[in-house]
Amino acid sequence: MRPVLSQTNKEKTLITIVFVLAVFTFIGVFSLVRYSRMEKELLRQSRENTESGALSEQGAEVASLDDITSIFPDNCNLNEPIPDISFQNEAGETVSIHDFVGNVTIITFWASWCPDCKEELSLMNDFMDIAKEYGDINYILINKLDNQKETKDKAQQYLTQQKILTGTYYDIGLNAYKKLGLHNIPTTLFLDKQGVLRALSPRQITETSVFEGYLKDTMEGSQTVTCEFVTSSMMDERGGVHTVYDTSKAKTNKSDILSETQGGMLEYAVLRNDRELFEKVFHYITSVMWSDGLTAWKVTGDDPSHVNSILDDFRIVSSLMQADSLWGGYAEAIHSYTNSLCKYGVRNEQYVDFYDSEYKQFAKRFTLCYGDLCTMSDLAIMDARLKKPYENAKKLVVEGKISKKFPLYYSWYNYKTNAYETDDLNTAEAMITILHLAEVGLLPTDTLDWLKEQMNKEGIKARYTVEGNVVDGYNYDSTAVYALVAMIAHTTGDRELQGLALRKMEKMRIVNKSYPYYGAFGMEDGSGITSFDQVMAMLAYEYTN
Repeated sequence: MRPVLSQTNKEKTLITIVFVLAVFTFIGVFSLVRYSRMEKELLRQSRENTESGALSEQGAEVASLDDITSIFPDNCNLNEPIPDISFQNEAGETVSIHDFVGNVTIITFWASWCPDCKEELSLMNDFMDIAKEYGDINYILINKLDNQKETKDKAQQYLTQQKILTGTYYDIGLNAYKKLGLHNIPTTLFLDKQGVLRALSPRQITETSVFEGYLKDTMEGSQTVTCEFVTSSMMDERGGVHTVYDTSKAKTNKSDILSETQGGMLEYAVLRNDRELFEKVFHYITSVMWSDGLTAWKVTGDDPSHVNSILDDFRIVSSLMQADSLWGGYAEAIHSYTNSLCKYGVRNEQYVDFYDSEYKQFAKRFTLCYGDLCTMSDLAIMDARLKKPYENAKKLVVEGKISKKFPLYYSWYNYKTNAYETDDLNTAEAMITILHLAEVGLLPTDTLDWLKEQMNKEGIKARYTVEGNVVDGYNYDSTAVYALVAMIAHTTGDRELQGLALRKMEKMRIVNKSYPYYGAFGMEDGSGITSFDQVMAMLAYEYTN
């Protein structure tokens, strides 16, 4: 016989049930609120890291105002063969720049009346001694000869007084000067053995360590020099690349490690055919960042986040597929990543930004720069489960162009409202979206035209409103943005845009070999050096090499 509760006991039981329900309701609401806050914080932090901290806001604005790229040569670009120029030797014979192909060649345009030229040439013999340490190098002077301010007699008299014994040539009628589109003397050009321009200084070089920095860039490649800096100064012994550089390695190692950077390093290693680097970086991913089928988007100390970033997952799996075709041995990892993307990267046949394994929550949004259409297409071929998500993501990206007046793309699509959000554009993210479209041949002409128009004006700044205006406080340049523009230009075959982007990058490059952060992109004092800028620059140089 079931016991019958008294009226008092019934009331107590009812109160208890109501209380328990209230507690569970509170916990549920609290969890949702906490999750929502966590989601916003993740997105905020992710954007801050992607935005590139290569320049502090104040320092970046100063750099933008003092834009050295205005005196870069108009008609010769980094990573491209120098135009065919000719000049005369002391005997009056015509000499072509192609006569020097086969050796690294350094060319300085100068005049004896020019104070800045005299400042550089006072170190000429020291520069020549450094050049000898790097092998058989041609080092020539080309005199800006106009027969008015400058004559052969004046030039030769100056060189004799200074005891400068290198080869001297004369630009009769300024033909070479004009053909290269030079704006300033001294201008020094550094050519590799094939006559490709690898480094340049459009103003006087006043330190031997700066000269050697340019020369090392030429001999080894700018991407190699930057990679050496990253692996020696920002990467820890386990293969994780930390977010922020400090002259104290201990402080560097206290900063986070992002899947964004690790994925970029994998891509670079594949492009360089560097399996040793690839294995070291991938080992960190599998041993520290990988958990239950997810790659943490961030590791703080030894604590990986319980949230992934699907853009970084795409970059990693794409690198794995390329590595497998190069070296073999990654089929199991590719299969594992593909299964994880099916399980955690897709909700209702739509790709989502991330999955939170702690709260068992899928993101309710799709950030357009996460739409790596090339990799999505490859995955759809490999696994039929990813075909429909790819088609849906492609549609969202392609249809996300803001307007004809401002032909960039919305930042993200809200699955809850089924609409694009009108948030300000993080320009690095916007350039990634454009690069993904360019890679599959879907980049509209007007978007490319907009990029070129901005580059020919004041450059592309760090953040824009959806109306196309620069956001207050973000009117500065970013290494990563210009690196991405260079990759877009290379992908679309636009060499003019590529040249403009590379020269914008160069103004943020540390070329003084005496600095411990030589080869990095950031401020001259070593501040503002972040991993995202370095990796994007490495990729840009390798793309355009």
